[in-house]
Amino acid sequence: MDFIETDDFRLLYLDPFQTYLTPHVARTFQNSMAFQRRIFDWTPYEKSTLLLIDLSDYGNAGAGASPSNGLTIYVAPPSHTLETLPGGERMYSLMNHELVHVANMDVANSLDLRWRSFFGGKPRQTEEHPESILYNYLTIPRLSSPRWFLEGAASFMETWMAGGIGRAQGAYDEMVFRAMVRDDAHFYSGLGLVSKGVAADFQTGTNAYLYGTRFFSYLA
Repeated sequence: MDFIETDDFRLLYLDPFQTYLTPHVARTFQNSMAFQRRIFDWTPYEKSTLLLIDLSDYGNAGAGASPSNGLTIYVAPPSHTLETLPGGERMYSLMNHELVHVANMDVANSLDLRWRSFFGGKPRQTEEHPESILYNYLTIPRLSSPRWFLEGAASFMETWMAGGIGRAQGAYDEMVFRAMVRDDAHFYSGLGLVSKGVAADFQTGTNAYLYGTRFFSYLA
């Protein structure tokens, strides 16, 4: 494993198998980071750690901000079955989406920063120590936002940043909601979406994306 480090990120990757990807990953990260800083007036609490892995047949990514800012990126091509994902370049789309998550969770006001100083960072909540839930909330309260809210924000922004190519204007989302209206299907409430909705899900957590993205599109 090798790494590239700048003032904004630390990129971990397997050399030589993933070395060819690193310039593109670095550029897309920097471009997205500049956009998030400007739009959200966000100054990152720390540099992000990016980990490139190839343990899946389909591309994906995940982001976190506790205990530190980071992205895990599955480098395989994404699945476009049923058009749940648009046909944009995958690293560009993933960076735009995942860095919105980091910005939304990591952004802090003066009170959050005082608690981070007191705790020496952003404690991660654990089942073994339930009191850590409180410590986590004091230092990074926006991490406790519902998943549909976080995914909706990231999907909306990824679409905006790609000039309209994204799930906020995807054919799959429109088809699902039109079919639900036609069939008089049940629409989940905000509470139902994070309880029953996750058990009746389809296409890997897509309810959070569908409802959240439609919510942000409605606000826009």
